[in-house]
Amino acid sequence: MNSTVGKLEAGTLVRVWTGITVRVVALGFGLEYGMLERPKLGIFDGLKITIDPAVDFEMQCFLVLHLFGHSVQWVAPSYRPEIVGVSDKDLKVYLDALEQYERNAARFGLQLLHEAGVTDLDPWYFDFAETDWKYVDTFYRTGTIPRWETCVVRGAKPVDPLPIPLLEPRLVEVRYAF
Repeated sequence: MNSTVGKLEAGTLVRVWTGITVRVVALGFGLEYGMLERPKLGIFDGLKITIDPAVDFEMQCFLVLHLFGHSVQWVAPSYRPEIVGVSDKDLKVYLDALEQYERNAARFGLQLLHEAGVTDLDPWYFDFAETDWKYVDTFYRTGTIPRWETCVVRGAKPVDPLPIPLLEPRLVEVRYAF
């Protein structure tokens, strides 16, 4: 299938949303809607993922997958988030760690997508995850939040899912997607 970032049909999005939200809850996390102060689009605290309902539905699906991945990184006893202890004083060192952190969150999200029975949208997910990384990288390099459309990637390289380790949901510092 060709990449369709920003163009998935409503029925496909409902299939994705239904499958992933069931898995997120089954794995011990709450999921809720809440109005968030911009630029935040979604937040997680180790116990729940909150998505701003004003965000378009396709982005909501990606945010659940991606913030689930980050939640795994912070609550799995066997996992140490790549950014822990890394100072942002040396931008290159920080961005290297941040890229690993973001890419591994995406890999956990891909595992969740597959566990939800959605295995036919990998190219869409690869492009979305790569677009997200380009967006985050651009922000850290320029200090300004780029327009999402300027970061859209088509034809991203495939990534392998990362098996979801044992999770112990617990309250952690609130983190967000923007």
